[in-house]
Amino acid sequence: MRRLITLLAAMLMVNFVGFTGFAIAGTEITLIMPSHEADVLGYFEKKAGEYERQTGIKVNIVTADWTHVADKVLVALASGSSAYDIVEFDNCWVAQFAETEWLRPLETYTTAEEYIKGMLPGLVKVFSAKGHLYGITWNNDVRLFMYNARMLKQAGIGAPPATWGELVEQSRRLQAAGIAKYGLIQGWERHGNLMDDHTVMVRDFGGRILDENKNPVLDSPEAVAALQFMVDMFRKDKIIDPTSLTSSLKVIQEVFLRGDTAFFPQAWPGVYTNSRDPKLSRVVGEVEPASKPLEGPGKKSVLMCVPEALAIPTASKHPDEAWDFIKFITSKENNKAQCASIGTLPIWTDLFNDPELLRKYPQWKQFGLQSRYLEGRVVVSWWNELWEIEEVEVTNALMGLKTVEQATRDMMKKLKAIEK
Repeated sequence: MRRLITLLAAMLMVNFVGFTGFAIAGTEITLIMPSHEADVLGYFEKKAGEYERQTGIKVNIVTADWTHVADKVLVALASGSSAYDIVEFDNCWVAQFAETEWLRPLETYTTAEEYIKGMLPGLVKVFSAKGHLYGITWNNDVRLFMYNARMLKQAGIGAPPATWGELVEQSRRLQAAGIAKYGLIQGWERHGNLMDDHTVMVRDFGGRILDENKNPVLDSPEAVAALQFMVDMFRKDKIIDPTSLTSSLKVIQEVFLRGDTAFFPQAWPGVYTNSRDPKLSRVVGEVEPASKPLEGPGKKSVLMCVPEALAIPTASKHPDEAWDFIKFITSKENNKAQCASIGTLPIWTDLFNDPELLRKYPQWKQFGLQSRYLEGRVVVSWWNELWEIEEVEVTNALMGLKTVEQATRDMMKKLKAIEK
């Protein structure tokens, strides 16, 4: 029936969109997004051409590096410009955009609620605020727990650590045997990565960064214990490479693929692919994904996700056509094609068990199991200030410049001042 309707619409040169209006063939819509690997391979341009042939609607794609796209998007939205009909929507903008009403709530479209059924719940939650859904994920950027299976086997360790405590124990064992220089290295050079690692640790310990009213609660017993555990791993147990405080994500991948460390608690999917490439890796065939993220004393396991979505500006002149294209490009069929073409992870839960995709990416079975534990960054309009304060004070504790208690007090004082 759907194919019949599509065929009839094409014959009439009119494409029906949900129940909100009509998308007229010959219309042009504009999408702005950063230059991703998808654009390098021409995937989006190819799909935009396919969409135009099916509907008669042309999609103009504007790309640039992330910083320039962010500047253009923020200026356009703030000024009420109709230059863009679809914008790529970063996960850290959700609260700000919800408060400013710069984006159209997608439940405006009667098809939206039905459409998102079957998507990873964590991805839907990331782009929701104040009871509204503002974006549909196209790029499932998630962090995954990986480990060096050869190192564990050499040390007589039968299974990867299930908890943070076990990670410490196994790291000591590997270091004592001279198998690994350190248990792990972290990318703590303060570009958001330290905040993400701290957030995961606090959540694993059963705490939160903010409560349900968006008040900071980093002085809770759980959050304090989490920071103390991070400091102890770094300063007392010495299982974390001391260069972590000045290391980027690129550096920590290089160290892991050199075989100097055994564990990568928050690795991006490409780390696994790169570990199989002899040009990039000395540990070919040794790296494996775990079935579950590490668990903390709070009996909680969290996997950080930092996805990107497509959203419709309130000022768009062609919102119906924009919604129709978003559904087209993120549909299960096209998401599967995107996964097969450029290796991005699925946004649809059952695609992690798709036989064709698993033949190409067998590691996705484990990735799918871990994806049940997805959580995004905190949703708050003052995210940049939170990021800066949190990273400064966590760094002070890690460096021993302040005790955990002092760093926590100062962090809370600064956060409350921002809140006021």
